[in-house]
Amino acid sequence: MKYTIGDVVRFKLESGEVQEGNIQFIEKNCYEEMIYINSFSRWAYKIPHTRIISKI
Repeated sequence: MKYTIGDVVRFKLESGEVQEGNIQFIEKNCYEEMIYINSFSRWAYKIPHTRIISKI
């Protein structure tokens, strides 16, 4: 699934907790995409695109 800046997504943390937030920045390299997300709980996360569960 393609994601763009400003999309609201549901994602999973390493702890297994599910959060929601909006995409602020997408960093692409030859191996994977790292996505920077500001969650609605006021924390910022940098996660691989494989941890995104769905677009809201």
